[in-house]
Amino acid sequence: MTTTQTTSGLTRQRYRRLVYGTVGIGMLGLLAGFALGQHFAGTVVYLLGAWVGGGIAFLAPTLSDTMLQDERDYALHNRASGLAMGVAMVAGLGVVPALYVLDAGGYLDITDAMGGGIYVGSALFLLYGVCYGIVKRRN
Repeated sequence: MTTTQTTSGLTRQRYRRLVYGTVGIGMLGLLAGFALGQHFAGTVVYLLGAWVGGGIAFLAPTLSDTMLQDERDYALHNRASGLAMGVAMVAGLGVVPALYVLDAGGYLDITDAMGGGIYVGSALFLLYGVCYGIVKRRN
């Protein structure tokens, strides 16, 4: 009796190299585009690298027979995400109300860029809350 093992040929190391390499090429393409004065071409290369790398990172673990991520990866991801959201929350809560008070007192003008940053931060936390609620309901 013989047993055969079928794998997709994608190992953890190859998966990481593929994802990080694709995104890295996109970043280098963006920098090269700026350095050569080809902003549009650099942006296209960057977007292709980011979308293809993101697609591989999202689809490969679900389509592959090989275990590409384990509980250590998930724990690391959860800690890093929690740290990033915590830093953004503390910075936002510590700075944004003071900006509005200074703006109302005439000491500071909230520029369009600052207002955009405040909206982006607010949207990030709204998205996080929605995603958290979805995950909580499914579990």
